[in-house]
Amino acid sequence: MSEGTDKMGVTDNVIAVLGNATSKKWSRTRTEKARVTDSVTARIGGAIRGFLQPTEKVFVRANVHVVHRRNGVVIADYWGENLVTDVGDGHISKRIIEGDTEDIVTGMKLGNDSATAVAKNGAGSGMVEYITGSEELLDASPTEATKGAGAGWRSTFICTWIAGDVTDVDVAEVCLTNQTALADNTSAEADTIARFVFGSPIDKQSGDSLEVTWQIDVLGA
Repeated sequence: MSEGTDKMGVTDNVIAVLGNATSKKWSRTRTEKARVTDSVTARIGGAIRGFLQPTEKVFVRANVHVVHRRNGVVIADYWGENLVTDVGDGHISKRIIEGDTEDIVTGMKLGNDSATAVAKNGAGSGMVEYITGSEELLDASPTEATKGAGAGWRSTFICTWIAGDVTDVDVAEVCLTNQTALADNTSAEADTIARFVFGSPIDKQSGDSLEVTWQIDVLGA
C-alpha cells in the first residue's frame, strides 16, 4: 500500500492485490473551497463502482429594511439581519420539490415583544405578542433576481402600513408569514418564515407610515 500527499493537499491511498485476479482500489477525498467534499471509490477487475458524497452548504440569510415616516418625513431608516426559521428553511426546500403546492408568503404581522430573541425554532420563532389588526398583505407580488454570478439569488417582499393602519406606541417585532388566508391573529411558529425585532420600539402614530422590505438570499456554497 502506498500513501502520498500532493502539493494541493490531496491524499491518495492505493491498494493492489496480485493473484488470479488483479484488483485495485483507489480512494481520494478532496475538500474544495466551495465546501464540497467528494469521495470516489473505483474497483478494477470485474465491475467498476463509484459514488459521490456531497457536503455542499446552502446559506439562507434574511435582511430587513425598515422605513418609518411621520407626515411624509423619514424619521427612521435602517437595515438589520435576522434568522430564517426552521419553517422558513423547509418552505424554501419544499417549494423546490413540491412547487405550487407549498404555501407562498402572503404578508407580514406586527407585535409588541422586544425581549424574546429571534430563534430558529421554539420561543422566538413565531410572533410573541401580536398587535390586533396589524396583518398586512404584501404591497405587490414578490420579486426575485440573481445577485450576480456565484453570488446567489434574492427574493424581496414589501409591506407598508399606511397612515391609520395601525396606531401603537410600542411596535417591536414583525413576522414574515405564509398563513393562508392571511388573518387577524398571531403568526404561529408553523406559519412564520422569519421574525425580526426592531432596533428600538416604534411609536406608530395615526399619521405615520411604516414600510418593511424583507430580502431572503439563498446561496449554495
